[in-house]
Amino acid sequence: MASLRVVNRNRLVCRGFVALTLLLVFFNEFIVYYMAQSSWQPIDCKLDNCTRLLLIADPQILGNSYDRSSHSPLARYDSDRYLAKTFERALAFTQPHIIVFLGDLLDEGNIATAQEYKQYVQRFRRIYQNKNYKKRVHVPGDNDIGGENGDYISNSNQRRFENEFMSEDLFDYDNRLRFFKINRMLLDFSNPDRDNNADRLRIGVSHAPLLIGGGPLLRAIISDLDPHIIFSGHWHESRIFIYPSTKVINFYENSVRHFDLKALKEQEHSYLEIMVPTCSYRMGKSKIGLGYAVLENYNLSYTLLWQPNRFILLFTYVFWGLFVVCGFVVFKMMTRCPFRVAKRQTLYNRVSTIPQF
Repeated sequence: MASLRVVNRNRLVCRGFVALTLLLVFFNEFIVYYMAQSSWQPIDCKLDNCTRLLLIADPQILGNSYDRSSHSPLARYDSDRYLAKTFERALAFTQPHIIVFLGDLLDEGNIATAQEYKQYVQRFRRIYQNKNYKKRVHVPGDNDIGGENGDYISNSNQRRFENEFMSEDLFDYDNRLRFFKINRMLLDFSNPDRDNNADRLRIGVSHAPLLIGGGPLLRAIISDLDPHIIFSGHWHESRIFIYPSTKVINFYENSVRHFDLKALKEQEHSYLEIMVPTCSYRMGKSKIGLGYAVLENYNLSYTLLWQPNRFILLFTYVFWGLFVVCGFVVFKMMTRCPFRVAKRQTLYNRVSTIPQF
């Protein structure tokens, strides 16, 4: 009977650990994303000419060269899965008319061989391709083509990025919006139809921030493009810049910001730039998210779709694993250590020496 009770107790403890482990996995892999979405702020369209933009900055699909450790395949799998899951939820929540990628799509695009680059592009498409949302804009980042800290940018890197990502990009949308791609690394921007720019709401998209840099590129952008709004990434932070003032707003609230782009330009003679944070937990930032903007005439509403910090969730797996191992060791010691056996043997001897009448 005693041995049967021990077996049943062992089974109960094991089942308890298994049940708690399953609950932890269910929370980390499913529930936490619903909790994050509960804080997102919807932006309702009030006019027929409403345009919704989903802004994605610095996903940086992990490559094979920088991390050659034994766990690197698992790291790539988990990162891709996280990006796909957060993108899927953001897509369902926003139902965007246009998806804008603000550079650093790949982490090792500038150093990848032709075969590696093809693999990275395939992984990117598995994560972000959706046949229902084909209107897109892509700009390259320094990790896509080079250029960080003055690194050389080869023509081959530029061509393969353009061929893989930019060949079907949007320029005009609904005869109202016009997107201008700005490359700060090359000090260049697109402007193929400058005679008709005045009839459009002009949106600049750049990987690196522009309004805080100054210099000839910014002067040329203001003179030739005169953008109503600029979206950028690169810093992995959430910022709002207003030029020519030195005002910088750190935007990390779960709220919606509203801007009158026409009044900002014509009355205040100012330019607005919104920096979108990284959407990848691999960048080591505590705040990870995607940008969500809605344009109605010249009114812009902007918010952030904050995502759960995956590193914290991964740490809970590590801590739980250590706890289970320690608990298992302690449990075995409690049930099999010699002093308990000796104690049971002493008790048996005492009982056996009681005189019989």
